[in-house]
Amino acid sequence: MILTKKLITIKKLRAQTSMEFVILTGFMLVAFLVFYIVIQAKLVEANRDVTDKAAMQIETLVVNEITVAESVTDNYYRKFELPQRINGIDYQVKIMAGVGNMPEIVVKYSDKERVYFVPQVFVNNSSTVSKGWNNISKVGGIILLRNSS
Repeated sequence: MILTKKLITIKKLRAQTSMEFVILTGFMLVAFLVFYIVIQAKLVEANRDVTDKAAMQIETLVVNEITVAESVTDNYYRKFELPQRINGIDYQVKIMAGVGNMPEIVVKYSDKERVYFVPQVFVNNSSTVSKGWNNISKVGGIILLRNSS
């Protein structure tokens, strides 16, 4: 009888230990998954920020080229290059007529679009800019951008 009680107590202790192990393992698994999801969300956010900054740099490059062309005398000519991809992501860049003849530089990538209005600059309406090599010139006070590929 005493031996049977000891065996029952030992079996209950083993069952309790097994149950504690399963609960602890489950808790650790949930904690690990939450940690993993938070880290992944931060990495995705950081990658988006890097891509946004790269798109802003492309926009700034085009704006700077237009600003330089505006500030110099006529018969200005220069070649500049835009990268083929932004942080491994395909993109499009356009110059469009904006409000009151102010040109807009539009950079589209992923599901986003960045628009920059270039104030008080006379850019030819047929100007285009794209990935790769581009030419910018100023003739007669009008700036013209063309893809040179």
